Formats: sequence, C-alpha cells, structure tokens
Amino acid sequence: MKQRLSLHKEAALKAWRQLFRQPVATLLILLMLAIAMTLPLVLYLGVNQAQQLLGQVDESPSLTLYMQLNANDADNRTVEEALKQDQRLHDVIFISKKQALTELQRSMGNQDLVSMLDSNPLPDAFTVMVRDDTPAHLQTLRDELKQLPMVESVKMDAEWVQTLYRLNVLVHRLLWFLACTLALAFALVSYNTIRLQILSHREEIEITKLLGAPVSFIRRPFIYLSLWQSLLSIGISLGLCWWLTMIMYPLIEQILKPYGIDMRYRFFDLTEIICIVVLVCGLGVMGAWLATRQHWLSFKIKA
Repeated sequence: MKQRLSLHKEAALKAWRQLFRQPVATLLILLMLAIAMTLPLVLYLGVNQAQQLLGQVDESPSLTLYMQLNANDADNRTVEEALKQDQRLHDVIFISKKQALTELQRSMGNQDLVSMLDSNPLPDAFTVMVRDDTPAHLQTLRDELKQLPMVESVKMDAEWVQTLYRLNVLVHRLLWFLACTLALAFALVSYNTIRLQILSHREEIEITKLLGAPVSFIRRPFIYLSLWQSLLSIGISLGLCWWLTMIMYPLIEQILKPYGIDMRYRFFDLTEIICIVVLVCGLGVMGAWLATRQHWLSFKIKA
C-alpha cells in the first residue's frame, strides 16, 4: 500500500514539475480551458438569478373576459356560472360596465365623463385567477374562454410574467446545450494536450516500455498532468466568474430596483464547487486516458 501511494505521489510531483517547464504554453492552455468553462458557469449563475427573480414576482396570472356591449344580465349570469364551474379557475370577479366607468372616472381625477359621452362605451367584464400558470395552459384556456357566449375578447393581465417564464425556459435549454458542447470541447482539449505531451516524450516512453514498465506506470504521470491542468483551470474560471458577476451585479440591480425587485448577490456554494471539480476533473482524466490508450496501442503495434 505504501509503495502504491509512493508511486502516485511521485507521478503527481512529476506532472506538477512538468507544468512549469513551459510556463507560457501552460498558461495559454489553462486560459483556454478556463474560458471554455466560464461561459456555462456564468450562464448557470444567471439562470439561478432569473429563478430568484421569478420567485419574487408574486403576481398571479389572471385572465379578463370582456363581454360584448349588447350583452344583458342573463348573458352575464350564464358566463359567470360557466366560469365558477371550471375547476381550472378560481376567484371569479364580475366588473360591471358602470363600475368600470366609475373607476375610469376616478383615475382621471373625478372628471365628469358621463356628460361627455352619449353612452357608456365600456363592456361588462370578468376577472378570473388561473391555477396552472404555464404558458401552454394559459393559451389553451384563453382560446376556450373566448368561445363562451357573448364574450368579445379575453386578455391576459400578466403577459410579461409569462414572457419572463418563456425566456427562463429558453436560457435553461441554452445552458444545457452549452454545457454539453463545451464539456466535449474540454475533453478534446485535454486529449490533444496529453497527446502532444506523449509525442514529446516518445523516446522516454519507448525506453520505459523496453525496461518492462506496465501501462499504469507510464499512464499515471499524464493522468496527474491532466488533473493539475483541470484544477488550475477551475480556479481561473471561478475567478473569472466572480469578476464578471461583481461587474454585472450593480448594473442589474440598478435596472431592477425601480420595479421593486431586490436581487441578492449569489455565487457558487460549496456543493456546487465540488460538483464542478468532480465533473471537470473527470472530463480531463477521460481525455488523458483516451490519449494514452491510443498512443500505447500505436507503440505496441510498432513494437
């Protein structure tokens, strides 16, 4: 057991020293890997902040049904009964045309609108609250309610909330796409980096093989080299994420503050950082393992 630990320690130290033999090339590789990670990580923070914003929006989506101007009391009662029997709705509120005109007159400074108009141009209306606020459900419900007798139109009073919901779904999908593609790119970069290292140590590897060294002994330094690169690139990427969020947060706060939305600053917690380390190091090790396997087989064929 001690011998195995000693071999791993020696391989890790050898890989660490290898990083600083070509500092400029190593720095460029680390920056390339860090930038590949930074975009999905920043987008992940943005998605979480958007979810926080949606959580502060306490406005429940509602629908307003406007009756035709010639609708009478019997038509209104028929529509009201249909709305109250619909299990998808709750809090059915009837607003008469007279009440609507009074509210309009109050909002305009109690001006005498009645004397200025030949008749009341406002229709009777119903405001209903919706239980399921998903965009697809609201659209279907709006189309169905529009078919009720004597209903002129149906308006969604919280369309901006639904637009925000759709944008959140879109960003989620974009996040997954970027995460998958950039994870593949990270593995390929790691693969290519280790491949170049193997080619530069080709003679040393062949001599080690001739001396009877097993595959694990030859592969181990390259695996640790990929691990060191992954860990250092994670540190650089997290630093870039922190810098970007510190720059963007005050601007976002200024934009949302007039709307009464308090957005709290958020960064990665310990659990998320551990997941990032495990995922990124796993991708780096996978790329290094594939590179060493391919070149080991090519050396074996030549032998």
